[in-house]
Order: sequence, then C-alpha cells, then structure tokens
Amino acid sequence: MTYDDSLRYLNSFLNLERMIYHSGNRLRNLERMRFLIGIFGHPEKHFFPVLIAGTKGKGSTGFFLQSILNASGIPAGFYSSPHLADPRERIRVGGEVISTRRWVRTLTRIRATLRRVKVPEGFGDFTYFEIMTLLAMLVFEEAGMKVGVFEVGMGGRLDATNVLGARLNILTPIEMDHEQILGDTIAKIAREKAAIIRTGAVTVVSPQRHPAARRVIAGRCRRRKARWVPAPPFRDFPLKLRGDFQELNAGAASKAAEVMRRTYGFRIPPAGVCRGLLACDWPGRFETVPGRPEFLLDGAHNPASIAVLVRNMRAIYPGRKTLLIFGASRDKRSDQMLLELSRFFSSVILTRIPNPRSHDIGRLLAEARGLFRNVYGAGSVKAALELVTTLAGKQTLVVATGSFYLLGEITKELKRFR
Repeated sequence: MTYDDSLRYLNSFLNLERMIYHSGNRLRNLERMRFLIGIFGHPEKHFFPVLIAGTKGKGSTGFFLQSILNASGIPAGFYSSPHLADPRERIRVGGEVISTRRWVRTLTRIRATLRRVKVPEGFGDFTYFEIMTLLAMLVFEEAGMKVGVFEVGMGGRLDATNVLGARLNILTPIEMDHEQILGDTIAKIAREKAAIIRTGAVTVVSPQRHPAARRVIAGRCRRRKARWVPAPPFRDFPLKLRGDFQELNAGAASKAAEVMRRTYGFRIPPAGVCRGLLACDWPGRFETVPGRPEFLLDGAHNPASIAVLVRNMRAIYPGRKTLLIFGASRDKRSDQMLLELSRFFSSVILTRIPNPRSHDIGRLLAEARGLFRNVYGAGSVKAALELVTTLAGKQTLVVATGSFYLLGEITKELKRFR
C-alpha cells in the first residue's frame, strides 16, 4: 500500500465529520469500537490513557500535556482532530507527527485484519474516526509509548475514544456546540462530555463558566466516586502559544501532569513542565503566518471561542487594519459567530469551507448584512485569497477563522499564494 492508497482506504469509511446527522443515528455507538480493539488484542492496555473532553481548548490542552511528558523523558503519543492539511497530523509520537512509513504500515495491517474477520450483523459500517482512533492506539502500542493522550472527537459518551477506560480525564470549558447531536442545553451537553468519567477515576476540571456544567460534572464524580481536581489558569510565566485562553489550557495540562506524578507515579520534574509549556509547534491556534500581508489563523468554531478570539484581537492588535475571512459548517451558529466578529472587524470575506457540511454563502451573506461595513462573497478559499490580493494592503492583518477545514485549505493555498 502506498501513502495515496492509504488515504483512499481511509476515505472509504463513513466520515461523520463531513455528514449532517442526528442524535439518534446508529452511526454513533461504541459497539464497533469495542469489536475493533478486541480483534487487535486491546492495544489500549499497553499505555496509560488520558482522555480530554470539553468544548474549548481540548487540542491545546492535549498538546501541552504530551509536550510536558516528552520533555520529562516519558514517551507520549497524542491523538487529536481535526487536521489542517494532512491526516497524519492527528497522530503524534514523541512530539512528532507520525511518519508516512509507520502510517502506511499500520493501515495496511488494519486492512488485512478487517478483510479476514467477520463483522457481526447489525454493527453497521466502520467510520473514519473509528479507524483513525484504532490507528492511533496501534501506533502508540507499537512505538512503545508509555502514555497516550486522546482528544475526544465529539461529546464523550458515544465517542470512539471512550473505550479507553481512562483513569485520568480532563474536562475543558463546556459551552454550547453541536446542539443537534449533543443537546440544546448546557446540562445536556455536559452530561455527554462528563460520561467519560469512570468509577474511581481522577478528573481534572478547567474553570467552568456555566453553573449547570459544574453541577453535572460534580454529580457524575459523586456517583462514580471519582475525584474532581480543579485546574486554575497557568500564570507562572508567559507562554509561547499566544492568547490568554492558552492559560486555561496550560493550567489543565500542568495540573494533569501533577496528578500523574502524585497519584500514578510518573516522574515529571518541574523542568519538564516548564519546557513542555513553552512548546509552540501547534498550528491553527492564534497562529501567525508572516508575509505581506500577514495572516492569522485561528480555529475558533463556535460563538464562545469566537468571543475569545475577538477579546484577544482587541488586546493584541488594537488599531491594526484587518480583513476577515470566515467560513463555517451548517451545524454551527454562524449568525452568533458573525455578530461577535463584527465587534472588532469591519470587513469580511465570506466563503465556503471544503466540506459537504459547508454553510451556504447566501445564508452567510444574509446573516452578515448590517453587521460589517464591507461584506464580500467568495465561492472558494482560492477565490477568497484572490480577493485578499485586491483588498488587503501590505500592512493589513488577514484573519481567518470559523472552521479548521477553512484553515487547512488556506494553509494549502498560501503555499501557492506566496
């Protein structure tokens, strides 16, 4: 199997990230994932799993934690989603993106095994995310990782990662998102996410803005006899990842490292924590791309995250001339996101994201009407960047946000654009 073959094979599975579906859909269950890890000999038992759920900051929290562990001499893998340009970005081994050779070898093994086994009737088709999650587990096992840090894809209760049975969980801030699938209240969403908490587990909890989320988490911890460990923001020294929101993510990661040291016996010295928190190889999170014009890429994709982006734009770039590129999925509250963005930006290019779930430009144009001084439409990311060449001066800061799929396409196009 070549790398292109491996991508075709992976893309042959149902990709829920590119589908609109509802909460009762049988595509979301844990039966298939339990079957997969069973036929592969339970790779999750060969490393210490850490599971991270929440609405905001899951990826950055996981990035910080695996950086702390690797800086402390503890081989750690990290599984996150989505990716920007290459699906290999979702799996890091010892701090590095998985090699093409290891990726192809492991997917070849998965394909060969699935061709031999008989899948029980009624299971339905395996999904892209399930195969990716299995791939990460097998890679971490084969590579001898002592710890596997896993970011939950969506929710928690029925997410493929919830088969890990993690003894250490992290819950980042919970906000409204994916309401069509997880529920239309904070309490319902929190119940889906807090379902990762197992009996006797330790749960590191970031500050929660909503009392309903705190109540749900506390109730789950109480019923499961799990320990709640609060994680205050980290403010001991400046972080290299920009944005004040990273203080919350660094706080959760450093507190999780402390739990791993005190409760589970991992040797994590203070120097390892410091080096890990100074890591900054984490694209798409308030990331600047130098050039004329300069770009800022941020993966905020719900109203709460957009509000944080706007707050940081005001603090870091007051008075800077800016141009916004925005695209979003249909299941996102784009009207609220655009309202938040209009509090800082005056000019916006609205575009489609490279995903079947993309919001219609006409709908975005209607939502943006009256909010911005200048509103432009572009049928593709390439067309949006062509507009940038006309509208942006050399000193303009071009900010792209609303979807990781948008950032991924911009990352690809910028290589040709520059």
